[in-house]
Amino acid sequence: MSNPRNHKIQDIGMRFEQVKFLFSEIEQEIKFLSSQGELAPEGCWIVRYQARGKGGTYWYYKWQSRSAIFVTKDGQKSCHKYIGKAGSPAFIIAVEMMIRRTKIDGLQQVRHTLELGLADLMEETTRPTNI
Repeated sequence: MSNPRNHKIQDIGMRFEQVKFLFSEIEQEIKFLSSQGELAPEGCWIVRYQARGKGGTYWYYKWQSRSAIFVTKDGQKSCHKYIGKAGSPAFIIAVEMMIRRTKIDGLQQVRHTLELGLADLMEETTRPTNI
């Protein structure tokens, strides 16, 4: 005759290993993305804006932040940093930085969910069973 408690422990153990495996995969992906280059600053985004010049109206791009985190040429702090025209080397680098940051932010949210799951599984092992 099988013991229901043993089945419960095996089930929890299997679920724990699956969650742990996913957690490890997420960690590896975050490390890989971080190693691919610079990340956009946290909480920043890229803004498109219009400027007028002698030749007409032009579209440019800049980093934007809610707080002054960018250092200007004169050493002051600013909420924005100019990137330049679409397709310029600075624009391409900024977009690549934003891609990496966005992916990592999403993975960190998933990692948090997995952390909660691991904690729930640990708590489940301490619950008394009704045999």
